[in-house]
This record gives sequence, C-alpha cells and structure tokens, in this order.
Amino acid sequence: MSKGTIIYIGGFELPDRNAAAHRVLSNGKIMRELGYEVVFVGVDSARSTGSELLRRDYFDFECWSVPYPVGLVAWLKYILGLSTILNFLQKKRSTKIVGVICYNYPAVAQGRIKFLCQRTSIKMIADATEWYDASAGSLIHRVIKLLDTSLRMYVIHRLADGVITTSKYLTEFYGRRGKATVELPTLFDAKKFQSPPHRENTLRKHFIYVGSPFDAGRVNNARTNLKERLDVCIEVFYRLYTAGEDFCFEIYGIGEDDYLRVFPEHAAMLREMAQCTTFKGRQPNQLVLKRIAECDFSIFFRDETRVTLAGFPSKLAESISCGTPVVSNKMVSLENHAQSVGLFLADRGEEFALIKKMMAFSPDEINAIKQRSYHSRTFDYRNYIDKVAAFMTEVKV
Repeated sequence: MSKGTIIYIGGFELPDRNAAAHRVLSNGKIMRELGYEVVFVGVDSARSTGSELLRRDYFDFECWSVPYPVGLVAWLKYILGLSTILNFLQKKRSTKIVGVICYNYPAVAQGRIKFLCQRTSIKMIADATEWYDASAGSLIHRVIKLLDTSLRMYVIHRLADGVITTSKYLTEFYGRRGKATVELPTLFDAKKFQSPPHRENTLRKHFIYVGSPFDAGRVNNARTNLKERLDVCIEVFYRLYTAGEDFCFEIYGIGEDDYLRVFPEHAAMLREMAQCTTFKGRQPNQLVLKRIAECDFSIFFRDETRVTLAGFPSKLAESISCGTPVVSNKMVSLENHAQSVGLFLADRGEEFALIKKMMAFSPDEINAIKQRSYHSRTFDYRNYIDKVAAFMTEVKV
C-alpha cells in the first residue's frame, strides 16, 4: 500500500542532463523503495519560452518539466514562484500528496510552497546541496543571488520540516538549529555500472577531469570564486611533463578557449603538453562514463571555502561507482568518505607529491584498486534506505 505521493521540485534536467538529475533520481528510488510514489518536476533547457508543464516519464517515474528560464523576466518569474507549479501542487491525485521536496529551490518560490504545504497539512523538505557564491556577474545578478541565497539558507530551510543535506558542513549547520536532517552524498544505482575494463600492461598513466571548474564569464578579478582548481591540475601535470613522466590527461566539461579566458598564462604550458593534455569540452554522459571507467584515476582539486564545504562532489561518487579511484584534496566535506576504497587525498600544496606517488603504481596495482573501488558499492543508493526511512519517520511524512 502506498504511503502517499512525494513531489520532487528543482532545477534538474532529466534523465541525465545535469548532476542534479542523478542525485534526485537516486533519492527518488530510495523514496520509492520506502513505499512512496515519487513525481518529479524539473526544467527543460530545450524549451525556453512559456511556463507550461510538459510530461515525459523516465525510469517508471512520473516526470514533468517547465521551460528553463532565459532572460531577466523569466528568471524573476521562476524565483518568485511559477503559478503553474503552485497549481500543480494543489491538484487532486489518486494518491494523496504527503510531501514536497525542494531541491536547491529559490527562496521566495520555496517559501510560497512551504505556505501552501502548511495550509494543506503536507510536509515540506529542503534538499540543500549548494551554498551559492555571489561575488561575480553584474550588480543586479550579485544582489539577487546574495539575497536569494541568504534568505534560503538562513530562513527558508529553517522553516522546512526537514533538510536533506549533502555534506557534514550543512548537516552540522542545520543540526545546530534543531532541524531534522539526513546526509546523502550524490548516489547512484551501482547495478547499472559495468565492471571497469582490464588495464593494459603499459607504464603510461591515464588521468581524467570531468566537470565545470568555473563559469568563464563570471570569475571575479581575484579568482576567489573558482569552484575547482583545474589550474592546479595543469600546473602539476606540467611539472610531471618537464620531469619526463609518461601520462595522458583528458579534460571534459570545459573547452580550452574558455579555460584560457581565465588562465591565459597557461597557454604556453598547454601548447607544450598538447600531445598528452587535451580538452574535450562537453560530451554525452555515456561517453564520459565510458572514459572514466577506462582511465586509471579521476582527479580534481578544490580550495576549502564555504561554497565547496557545503557541497559534495558528485564526480567522486560517479567515478568510484565506475571503478576508477579519485585523487583530490583533504576536506571536511569528504571526511565521512576518507576511508573509501579508491580515494586518495592530499593537503592543499601537496598535490604534486601525491600525483608523483600515483605515477609509481604498477598496472597490476591499478587494476586491483579499480576492482576494489567498483565492488565496494560505496555510493549505491540502497546503502542509504534505512537512513532515509529514519529521517522520514522523524519528519512524520
């Protein structure tokens, strides 16, 4: 017997067009295992006008989307709360709506949803995975972003009946404020990943970076709002290159031109390393997953800021699920996973020393690490079902 319907709302693009889609799908599978019917309401970047809902189902879930907002007017309507979504939440269903989960949703729109839920005895849960930076862009963009983020993190989430977090930082932040919380990294269905291919018996090491390290048009002058330090990767690999090390470094998610807009001083390095360091830009998700599985190590580095502490790198969970170990920095947000199979962490400033150690691994050692990572199922959503069940009981959904 169904426990009721959960409506999951946010800026995710199903089925797999952004990292948010992977997160909410796995969380939805947990809810479904617990006996809830889950309905997704996301966005569609292929549609840029209007505000009507369009249904297109995935993975046996009922899925709806609104056009991705383009332009100031569309964005203002979106962050203030679309009437189409508010009306959707009030429609009668064969299975009663018992909960609404708002994934990184704009503060005012989320507040209106909370008010609606309160009137109809529905629980509102916030899924908080980001603490957005507001230090770049036009003045109006920065003001709106700062106001929205502050209102959301300090006020609206505290009004929610419970908060799903993705990091120790946010779990403690809302726990100190008396909120019911459950901490979920980005999870995957481990059964959908194939065992990584056997590594060839060659000395060349293959590294891969996947992600969006920054928005080239919105990096501030001091470069203090970089999401990830791809520049540190480039500098580390240049040192390896000049030392005569044999490696291949593939970069997915950003093109070389966009990278050099922010780091023009690296143009000469990249020209020298053109045979072993390549930018692939944005590519289909299935192709990227295949390349992750084929490589020896995934790599990314981050500074420890409130923005990075609040989130959890979905690429870490994705890579381990593919069977590819990860090289990154020691951070509080990764403490719970520091003992994970296939996770190698360096202090900031010690990245080169760690990569140098990776270069010494034999093909057999790398094959063994990849197999242990794959079979660990560390980030399989099934491992978190009991944890979410306890949270839902506490929230009384």
